[in-house]
Amino acid sequence: MKHDRFDLKSPSFGPGFAKLRNLIGPEVFTDWFASRNRIRPQAAGAIHSSENADLRPLSPVPAQPEQSTAARPQTQPRKETKMTTATQTVNNGVDTESLIGARGAFAQAPHAAQFTFRSTCDWIEGTYNVNAINGYFGLGQEHKRAQTYRIESDHPEVFHAGDRAPTPPEIVLSALASCLTGGVAAVAQHRGIQLKKVRAVVEGDVDVQGILGMDPEIRNGFSAIRVTFDIDADATRDEIAALVAQSQKRSAVFDILTNPTNVAVSVA
Repeated sequence: MKHDRFDLKSPSFGPGFAKLRNLIGPEVFTDWFASRNRIRPQAAGAIHSSENADLRPLSPVPAQPEQSTAARPQTQPRKETKMTTATQTVNNGVDTESLIGARGAFAQAPHAAQFTFRSTCDWIEGTYNVNAINGYFGLGQEHKRAQTYRIESDHPEVFHAGDRAPTPPEIVLSALASCLTGGVAAVAQHRGIQLKKVRAVVEGDVDVQGILGMDPEIRNGFSAIRVTFDIDADATRDEIAALVAQSQKRSAVFDILTNPTNVAVSVA
């Protein structure tokens, strides 16, 4: 068991099943749906990697001609050997089989992979506001969650505000931490590494002179962001570092923060 710290350097499908089934071939959809529901399709050529070599059907053993009792050689009774094999099940709570299955389905229907997420923000008072998050578009149609999630935001008292919720920049930092941490869990599950503890501490540096319009040379946003992971897992230090690196590579929020994104602001 290792307990290591790593620093990141800055650089339900629901009714959509029916829609996706119409967009791709039935065999592809069946494989994906089976993976989504933890079912192993019994189809020819279903095993593609050496990791599942032990699941291949055994070749039939040719029948041997029977020997008479007199002709059989006399052998000593065999001593039984007890063998104990310890099998550890990795469970980080991530259904990676479904994710891999969905990837195969989207390869056949890339337009079904186009998603649009949204948030509706209502001003309450002063700098205090509340975001409501529910519906999103994906798999070619609209989806609605069972409940609406809300994210509140405000400014701290040092800015003469109510300090009733985190600031928007702090919410951005929490989004990055959540995205990277979830990615670590998914990659660990896929690689067969059991996690014990994962904590990400994120810090962002900002010079508020930019926000206040005091100096046009100072940007409004963060000048630097640091992410420090504290991970305890059944893995070596190098394996844990690889988990963090792969999570960073596939993180949507990390990509949003480190690459240009088209942002359009308009008035209805």
